[in-house]
Amino acid sequence: MIPKLYKGFPIIIAGIGPSLTPDVIEIMRKYRDTHVILGINDAYKIIDFMDEHYACDARWWKVHGVIINKKYPDLRLWCHDEEGEKYGAIKVTGKNGSGLSTDPTYIHTGLNSGFQALNLAYHWACCKIILVGYNMGGLNGKNHFFEGREKTLSVSSPYPQFAEQFGRIQPDIKDIVVNCTRRTQLKAFRIGNLEEECSTY
Repeated sequence: MIPKLYKGFPIIIAGIGPSLTPDVIEIMRKYRDTHVILGINDAYKIIDFMDEHYACDARWWKVHGVIINKKYPDLRLWCHDEEGEKYGAIKVTGKNGSGLSTDPTYIHTGLNSGFQALNLAYHWACCKIILVGYNMGGLNGKNHFFEGREKTLSVSSPYPQFAEQFGRIQPDIKDIVVNCTRRTQLKAFRIGNLEEECSTY
């Protein structure tokens, strides 16, 4: 059972797209006391004030598990793969399905960590879900905020398929989601300005 950890609280979910820049992170920092901060995958490298962290890929945990434990020993970690459990992450069940899972015993995978993190935030009962770093495509020759990637993690991301999964999310859930990612190709949600959305909820 995934608990309603943050009922009534707004959350900012940080993906690893190229629009996750230092100025975006500083805006997030201003609202860390009023918003839950959830980082995905490598976001831990540049966000030092996360409340929660999520990564789904067993290969990611094999590369980063020890590092994230050492850097943030008190950070609560989440995964849906047994590999993450080895590093103290809380394992949630992931299943295939259309839209977000409304059953608190599992999340839908949606083919990507960003989708799964969004489903977690929904189960946590957050009142508003703000997305940053959700580019769903390259920007200035980069697919992520960082340069390159470990060879074991280097894969071609099927962004159109990812976007299609987000498009299937239930309309009433979409209503509480706003995408504040600059130059995003993810059009499933209302587009907003991060500073404005954080200051009004």
